[in-house]
Amino acid sequence: MAIDFTEKSKRYQAIDEIIASGQRLKWNQIIYELYKKYNIKTSKTTFFRDIDNLVKKYQAPIDIDTETNGYFYTDPKYRLPRFYTDENAAKAAKLIKTLMDMVKDNPLYSEAQEVFQSLSIENPDLSIENIKINNKSENDRIIFVGAPNKDIPAETWRIIDKALHENRVITFEYQSLTDEKPKYRRVQPWQLIYDNGNWNLHALDIAKNKKRRYSLSEMKNIQLTKEIFKLPKDYDFRKMTRGSFGCMCHDYFLDFKIHLHGYAARYAKNRIWGENQTIISDEKNPGPDGDGIILSFRSNQLYSIRRWTWQWADEAFPLAPKELVEDWLERREKVNKIQL
Repeated sequence: MAIDFTEKSKRYQAIDEIIASGQRLKWNQIIYELYKKYNIKTSKTTFFRDIDNLVKKYQAPIDIDTETNGYFYTDPKYRLPRFYTDENAAKAAKLIKTLMDMVKDNPLYSEAQEVFQSLSIENPDLSIENIKINNKSENDRIIFVGAPNKDIPAETWRIIDKALHENRVITFEYQSLTDEKPKYRRVQPWQLIYDNGNWNLHALDIAKNKKRRYSLSEMKNIQLTKEIFKLPKDYDFRKMTRGSFGCMCHDYFLDFKIHLHGYAARYAKNRIWGENQTIISDEKNPGPDGDGIILSFRSNQLYSIRRWTWQWADEAFPLAPKELVEDWLERREKVNKIQL
């Protein structure tokens, strides 16, 4: 049966503080103190169960004074470890579990489960099964949202996980957005990237000797080979780009200049979009409210920046490079031809 770890942790911490104070209070006095000082209501049955758990699960050296019938620690220096009792730790555990649900059924989830299971050996309340996400409003104050994940076969996860751990080459069939039909790929798997609700494999296309990203949901007939590769020092995707526009990037860098005004301008000011970023007022095109800016930066994410600029509609238009300007003008022309 799932338990509310936060409520139990509050009681454990309060009981620990009361006993450690050296007052040697009786059970009914402790229950009264719990309510008076900590605003915790508990029954006699629950109190004795808590004491039993503290002794058996956490090896708390609790004993009863034969003269006063008051509770005390036989080791005056003992305190219940804060990891077991801290309310923030409980909330963090719930938060992590909520995040874990976004990556369920893949190796990362399994490894996270192992961590929780190792913790639950010392503290059973920290097992995944016992971390209860109830319907209290306080548990809805931090959430994770994004596009729903497309189901990825368990076998795909198993093979990629093994390939990453052993630096093994894999093969699969893959149809990119520009391919008319699936093509055979042979790659060195370098890194898994979670981007906008989708899992991608950052890898080296061996035939082309090019770095590529592959959506796991589009990989078919994946096979693990016996070929071992040496992981290069510069394999990390984060070293290739800041990644401000997702995981799509190219081998070449361009200098971008984009006019923004209104909400788009306010939003852009709070982020780093690329290397050598600058933001200046656009004196030539100040916009309807006079808040126009020119956002300049260097990046190798042209395709994603095309979509990003276009999504702001009338609040953004590109000034450079020509590849971005031409794409934006072409999109505008197509939209103008649409008959409603």
